[in-house]
Amino acid sequence: MTMTTTPALVLILALAGGAAAQLDRGQKLFQAGDVAGALKEFEAAAKADPKDPRAPYLRGVALEKKGDAATAEKAYREALARDSHFPPAHNNLGALLLARGERAAAEKELQAAVKADPRYADAHFNLGLLRDAEKKHAEAVAAYRQAARLRPDDPAIRLNLGAALRRSGDLGGALTELQQATRLGPKDAVAWSNLGLLLSDKKAYDDARAALQKATALDAKYVVAWYGLGRVELRRKQPAAAVEALEKARKLEPKDPGIASDLCRALVDKDPLAARAATECRAALALEPESAMSRWMLVKSLVAQGQCAAAKTELDKFAALPTVKAEAKEGAKSLLASCTKKK
Repeated sequence: MTMTTTPALVLILALAGGAAAQLDRGQKLFQAGDVAGALKEFEAAAKADPKDPRAPYLRGVALEKKGDAATAEKAYREALARDSHFPPAHNNLGALLLARGERAAAEKELQAAVKADPRYADAHFNLGLLRDAEKKHAEAVAAYRQAARLRPDDPAIRLNLGAALRRSGDLGGALTELQQATRLGPKDAVAWSNLGLLLSDKKAYDDARAALQKATALDAKYVVAWYGLGRVELRRKQPAAAVEALEKARKLEPKDPGIASDLCRALVDKDPLAARAATECRAALALEPESAMSRWMLVKSLVAQGQCAAAKTELDKFAALPTVKAEAKEGAKSLLASCTKKK
């Protein structure tokens, strides 16, 4: 699992000419958190100078902050009606359309932003997000690299570049970028979590554990980090620690089948004789009946508890799964053969 973030889309412009004072006051109010006050100033500036694209653009930014995406879109389009080559409006409109799932329209706007200003880092970044959404990993990496060249000290760009490199299979390049992301944003839980997941991919489990623990300390509600930490503890053969992390992940996402399956596994690894182990495995199977891992762990738990008939029933279901290989079926049969009904 990975999570990505975007750099701030607000572009504070150097102001001069008509309506400059109103725009300046509006930006100061916006930065101070007074969105309503900022909107009044931007609206007044837009009326005072009907040719300047900056006022409707900034009004769109404020409207997005307010949560009014539909009106923000109209404001960005008004800015472009005033100046069809105004890069910030193309960029923000493209990002808005991308968030809405309109990829073709988003690409048109983002490409227009890059054409109008090839050094506009946010537009390259958002093109990276678009390519990620399209699962075009190489193109996403290229877009993020361009954004990083233009704004090398932005941790969000480094984070997304690292995540894209990880998805493309370049673990060495991903490590470099994610380490840089944590240096630039040392309090960013997402960056530490992504670094931890990458280190786990590289089988550096102790370092992965440290990075994921850092992520959970920074954000105790970040389920991706807790889930990743639980999986790392399983790989470190520390089932008790895995149970602790996965229970926290499950509390945050109680219906996630992956978390439930790994919690089942951790509990069986910790103590297959515990009644809770079988209970949690059944709960995981209720969420994902085709989970071979949960079914296998349930068989192990039932065998350990001497519930041989129930284990045989679950083994038959395990063997019927299309993802289970022949050697796994034979191993399960051998396990069942060792089952001794407890008195």
